[in-house]
Amino acid sequence: MSKLKSQILSVLFAASKPVLISELVEVLDVEEQKIKDAITDLASQNKDSGIIVLALNDKVQLATNPDNSTQVKKFLSLELREKLTDAALETLAIIVYKQPISKAEIENIRGVNSQYTLRQLLIRGLIEKIAAQNDKRMQHYKPTIELMQHLGIKDIKELPDFEELTKSIEIPLAAPIDPNSTTV
Repeated sequence: MSKLKSQILSVLFAASKPVLISELVEVLDVEEQKIKDAITDLASQNKDSGIIVLALNDKVQLATNPDNSTQVKKFLSLELREKLTDAALETLAIIVYKQPISKAEIENIRGVNSQYTLRQLLIRGLIEKIAAQNDKRMQHYKPTIELMQHLGIKDIKELPDFEELTKSIEIPLAAPIDPNSTTV
């Protein structure tokens, strides 16, 4: 193993949270492309190991192999003891499939205020806020590496295709409004 790969693994282990590639560049004083190449090699070399290297967007983290998730969950007795509410699951699905997405867009899709639900998902570490690319004052939401670990996937692309999932779902039609009705 090269010295650079060893250093990256050490930093990721010590961090115990996602690390920005730019932070690795700064700490290790190495070109970004060399860091990215080393991360790609590490991910490939460790793909069948108990500890894998997860890379999502511009962040990298050490994680347990999703193939071992059942055993790890048993050992940890699941940090998330409470089930997610239907509202939380709905909001999470929207974020996963539409990421990055603003609070206003989420609320437009759901048709209700989502502030509380977003806060709960943030507290659980399943989503994170990022600055919008076109307006740094706006916040967008995206899934975290922790969510990927919880779902037992290495890449968001491993999720089922949204169109395929929803093609057999029939949306109920609203009851027609009777103009002669006096009830409100």
